[in-house]
Amino acid sequence: MQETPPADIEKVANRAESIAKLGKVAAPALGLKDEKAALQILMQALNVPSCGPSKDESDRLVAALGTLMEIGPKGAMESLLAVQMMGVHNAALMFLRNATADGQDIEVRDANVLRAVRLMRLFLEQLEAMARLKGKTREQKVTVEHVHVYEGGQAIVGAVTGREEPPKRER
Repeated sequence: MQETPPADIEKVANRAESIAKLGKVAAPALGLKDEKAALQILMQALNVPSCGPSKDESDRLVAALGTLMEIGPKGAMESLLAVQMMGVHNAALMFLRNATADGQDIEVRDANVLRAVRLMRLFLEQLEAMARLKGKTREQKVTVEHVHVYEGGQAIVGAVTGREEPPKRER
């Protein structure tokens, strides 16, 4: 049986310690109690294809956590939706970038623009869902009253206020 060299054991211990620290930071940042759930969501965010140039996992991890913190989810549902929003946003930008690449047929350009537009619409729907989850939606209030308007009559729909008279000037 082969023994694990002490240096490898130390690397594993350091990695486990770093992951535990990351869970302690990520959980409150995502509005979660469970550090393991926070790490899972953070790893999902890390796997979102990025438009950025960095291939370094630690750079992407910092960027993913920073983005999630800026979105400010308060719980699992908002955190999961935030990760989806990151993916949709990055995909939309990728298709926009592809649409503007040189030397393409118009059909390829159009297909990329269409995909980008669909993803941007989806992103707006996700924004609305996030606002509902956060309780930040403005509900429209409509008051319907029974009004009769007879032939030859006129009606005004909407808020009506009295017209202000211009101030009278003294002579």
